[in-house]
Amino acid sequence: MDEILSSHNLLASTSLKRSDLLDQAAADGRIIRINVIRNHSFELIAATLDAFLALSDLRAEFSYSDYDDAFSLTALSEPADLHLLWVDLDRYDAQGQAYIIERLNTLGKTTTAPVIFAALGGEVLPEDSLCSEAIRDIATKIGDGFYDLRLASFTGTRCSPAACLEISRFLGLRLIPSLLTPHLKAVVVDLDNTLYQGVLGEDGIDGVVLQEGHIALQQKLADLAAQGIFICIASKNEEQDALDLFTQRQDFPLRPNMITKFMVNWDKKSKNISEIECFLNIHHSSMLFVDDNMGELFDVTQQLPDIKVLWASPDSTANARALENFPGLLKNSVSAEDLIRSKDVQANEERRRLQEQMAPEDYLRSLEVVLEFRINDPEQINRVAELSNKTNQFIFNYRRYSIQEVTRLSSGEKSCVVTISMRDKLVNSGIIGAVLAELKDGVVCIDDVFVSCRALGRGLNEIILLGALKCACDKLGSHTVQVGFQHGERNRPAAEFISSHLKEHVEVAAEFNYTFPQGIVEILVES
Repeated sequence: MDEILSSHNLLASTSLKRSDLLDQAAADGRIIRINVIRNHSFELIAATLDAFLALSDLRAEFSYSDYDDAFSLTALSEPADLHLLWVDLDRYDAQGQAYIIERLNTLGKTTTAPVIFAALGGEVLPEDSLCSEAIRDIATKIGDGFYDLRLASFTGTRCSPAACLEISRFLGLRLIPSLLTPHLKAVVVDLDNTLYQGVLGEDGIDGVVLQEGHIALQQKLADLAAQGIFICIASKNEEQDALDLFTQRQDFPLRPNMITKFMVNWDKKSKNISEIECFLNIHHSSMLFVDDNMGELFDVTQQLPDIKVLWASPDSTANARALENFPGLLKNSVSAEDLIRSKDVQANEERRRLQEQMAPEDYLRSLEVVLEFRINDPEQINRVAELSNKTNQFIFNYRRYSIQEVTRLSSGEKSCVVTISMRDKLVNSGIIGAVLAELKDGVVCIDDVFVSCRALGRGLNEIILLGALKCACDKLGSHTVQVGFQHGERNRPAAEFISSHLKEHVEVAAEFNYTFPQGIVEILVES
């Protein structure tokens, strides 16, 4: 309970004390190396960063450049998991700002590690301005207290301690986890005294109350649904009452079509969340559970130890802030696949029904499946990088690729990126998987393979994976294949597939041959 309360405080409190956060860190957190290139001090922000990173089981080690107003470094050559360009643009006139921004954009293209552009002030922002825009939002919220020129000569930055603390919170809770850890895929939320004030069974549909914080919380859930994150309900109520609630209460920002799965009954919530886990075909480590009842949170974490939880306190406004700041929910971009993810998963219910009634080949023919394999398509680079950073179950090596790394592989003469898109008569699933390969001494080395969990279980795994490997071999001009594989906590589906189809290729080069089946699904290959 203490840990849940502490995390809620880090996420939501408007009165955090810097002294309480110093020297806090995840005891066994993964060390990440952050290279700071700066023209003013970052140390006040760095001092509290570990307290926020701890919620993602991360710890930071920093290396710093000299203070350099010209940013004269030729490249971001320091080995790092992340580069942070920390610049006060108000030190320059308009012409100088334009030069510095061009310089920062150029530096950002010299590394395969993620780069954060954190610009203070200025009229124009760097190309990747997410952090800079967040800093401007923080400045607006803090107002006149954002700067403290009296302390600047001591701290090395004109940002006030309060501003540094909020920038640290944004970096540690939201931005850095979004770049270095898998995103959350689902938020499971309670109803009574969480999405509104009151008890549905006692107060009735018209009697439950929406406070300002509840509206903000529901709006955030609606925004997450629009970004492709599954929003599900787990509540002890009568199911029809809950369905009627969302139908009749037009003042609810969270609408019925935004909810992927309702689990409303009198069973234990841990049981219902396990069923949601199966329905979504994801691991519970990719799920966040929000509830006002500490007992429910405790029971769920006992049964599903890797799930993330958030306490819905009596302060609904604080709960909205906590959800906004929760690690794993910030998305830097929204893809076409994100927009149809919930509909695709819901269509899986109809696919399962058909699969139970028909022979395998008849089932696939009835769905009118089209699989499209594209090779080195520049328009799919962002989606490949995103998919590599969120896939946990069907993944071979857990190599989390940056956009720069995918670009390098897709543009090299001896490497390729094969993407797989899928559609059927129920829904267009978009890009659901990728194979990244390099030719080394005549051997096609499979760097990694990953497939979205929502595409699994349709009877197409063999065609998808082996077909993509065939496309990579054809492109690179060799059918001698070596597959790298790393066992992880949750990639058993990938391990089972390799055991059935590719075990002779694991860490050993061997001849690979595969022919697409005819007359079952439509195959399109574009290079």
